[in-house]
Amino acid sequence: MRSAFAIAFLVALSAAPVAAQEDSALAQFYAGKTVTISVGFSSGGIFDLYARILARHIGAHIPGKPNVIVQNVPGAGGRRLANLFQKTGPHDGTAIGITTPGIVTDQVMQAEGVQYDLRKFHWVGSPADEVNVLWVWHTSPAKTLADAREREVPLSSTGHGSPNYFVPRILNQLIGTKFKVITGYPGATEADLAIERGEVSGRVSGWTGLKATSDWVAAGKVNVLVQQGLRKAPELKDRPLLPDVAANERDRLVLDFLSLVPALGRPFFMPPGTPPERAAAIRRAFELTMKDPGFLAEAAKGKLDVAPLTGQEMQAIVARSFAVSPDVLATARKAME
Repeated sequence: MRSAFAIAFLVALSAAPVAAQEDSALAQFYAGKTVTISVGFSSGGIFDLYARILARHIGAHIPGKPNVIVQNVPGAGGRRLANLFQKTGPHDGTAIGITTPGIVTDQVMQAEGVQYDLRKFHWVGSPADEVNVLWVWHTSPAKTLADAREREVPLSSTGHGSPNYFVPRILNQLIGTKFKVITGYPGATEADLAIERGEVSGRVSGWTGLKATSDWVAAGKVNVLVQQGLRKAPELKDRPLLPDVAANERDRLVLDFLSLVPALGRPFFMPPGTPPERAAAIRRAFELTMKDPGFLAEAAKGKLDVAPLTGQEMQAIVARSFAVSPDVLATARKAME
């Protein structure tokens, strides 16, 4: 037993200098650098809010304490940012991205315009999972999904890669709703303004963001028709989840697959090719930031949920999405045509 303790002690002693050398190398690299968090949408939406709060606190937990800034890279429902990360990076550990988790579904379904491979990205973490809701303005004559089968309901969308594009289109094909998806809005702010102006009747939003970025929910101006996610929002127990509205087992499996998307919440990631030790350092910094009192205070003030997922947990959800059967994917693709 004494020999075993001695060996363990010697191993610990030998490991400590290696860890110190790694930390020193990381600090040397990041000192004086600028880390950029790129948001796949215009400013003002829930993804942008999470990114800006994270940027104000994560630098203190990265070795070398680099400066951290935010830039907005809107386009194609978040797909543009993922494509840029794949092709141009930067791949040196100074780039972090956040965009819709719908980019996973896009790749799995081999959507047009996908030039990235998320299986090679480094998943940093997510502040919380999410429940998406398909909702309409309180003045809309469509009060239920049954109503949406009888009349056309225009919805705003930020682009093909977002749930606000593919969820209503899937419902049109599988259960016969008449949602008219209008794309071209660069971000949530513009998509919501279109609703307020009466250009469209509603859209698909994250429930957390919908509550945090306006007073519409509290004022009774939002009518939720269906939820997308692995769980129901606590306030919406009487509203169905996507699989609940399926007409048969095949369609239920398709809607189960789409329900994986919000489970990633607000996904932060790094480009493929990022040195693993730097990606690991950013991941550790993210996890520490999720416990940082300053970050938590700002999130609470902004009414943002914090129930974080680790990078490893996100990787498992991504892998589960890619493991969906060919039959389910074929049905989902046909429904999206």
